[in-house]
Amino acid sequence: MKVLNLNQTSFNSEEGLSVALGYFDGLHIGHQLVIKEAIEYAKKNGLKSAVMTFSPNPNVILKKLSSEHLITPPTEKVRLLTELGVDYLMILTFNEELASLRAIDFIERYLVKMKVEHVSTGFDFRFGKKGEGSVELLRQYPEKFSLNVTDKKEIEGEKIGATEIKSYLAVGNIEKANEMLGRPYTLCGTVISGQQKGRQIGFPTANVATTEAYIIPKNGVYAVRVWVKGQSYAGMCNIGHNPTFNFIDNVSVEVHILDFNQDIYGQEMKVEFYHRLRDEERFSSIEALMTQLNHDRKTVRGYFK
Repeated sequence: MKVLNLNQTSFNSEEGLSVALGYFDGLHIGHQLVIKEAIEYAKKNGLKSAVMTFSPNPNVILKKLSSEHLITPPTEKVRLLTELGVDYLMILTFNEELASLRAIDFIERYLVKMKVEHVSTGFDFRFGKKGEGSVELLRQYPEKFSLNVTDKKEIEGEKIGATEIKSYLAVGNIEKANEMLGRPYTLCGTVISGQQKGRQIGFPTANVATTEAYIIPKNGVYAVRVWVKGQSYAGMCNIGHNPTFNFIDNVSVEVHILDFNQDIYGQEMKVEFYHRLRDEERFSSIEALMTQLNHDRKTVRGYFK
């Protein structure tokens, strides 16, 4: 997949484009349907498939936020779109200029001028100044491009959406978040040196420093699978402040990898979340902590069996 910043690079394709249009934080089940439809249309009609999206999150500009935390930060989004088989990821820098662009001008500049032949989007996609553009406006260009609109997708009557997934991650309901994502929720980062307290009690942990603005699930202990050096391992992950040893202000992500004894400092690690075991606790003694960790490890083994 080729990644293009449309603010810096002009794009011309003799083959024509089938474009999935949206922000797509999460790349959840609903998003995947939009994108897969664009890919299938491209294959059937001899076109190239593309995802046209925005960076940063439009809410950073529109709501004047100081930062953003995402389900799928840029690197994760690139990885997942590559796996889906998209030919081009086209990124528009969302700034004040783009926020003030009229919807009809957006269509002319980024769809008509680029000779897009097919657009795939979700039912609630909004664009243009003050969100004035909608799928109804896109329908007014049948002579320029065909349009597919994916309807709202639900699980047990609840809309599948990024807001809903973030809410489930905030309360630690990993199973529900994963159901909407269609895959395990994932954090990626680099293994860094920690306090070494876990190693001293027989539970060495890999401290994962995330390099992008991921949403971190609710503090607690989780059953996870990690990928490091191309191999997958079961593990238990603690998210929190290490209250039993030395309380730290910042939230840490630490993984005890089962049946593993390798030096992986500096290595990239992918952590997939499957199940929340319990809250993070402050134990009265090291012995009490070790008893609980042994119980957690046994629970994780049973879970992945």
